[in-house]
Amino acid sequence: MTQLTQEHFELHSANKDKRYQEQKIKYLQDRVDVLEKSLGKLQLKVADMVTWIDTKLERKKNAQ
Repeated sequence: MTQLTQEHFELHSANKDKRYQEQKIKYLQDRVDVLEKSLGKLQLKVADMVTWIDTKLERKKNAQ
């Protein structure tokens, strides 16, 4: 039977830590992607509102 040495446990711990760090980075990248998508949608809504307001103001100005 293979003996498990201290180096084996250190390597196992290092690999486990590396996978954990990669999972954290992946999670944060996913969150950034969601935030970017949400921000893009908000920008479109604000642009629509600004266009709508400008149209209303132009009509009001022309009516006077």
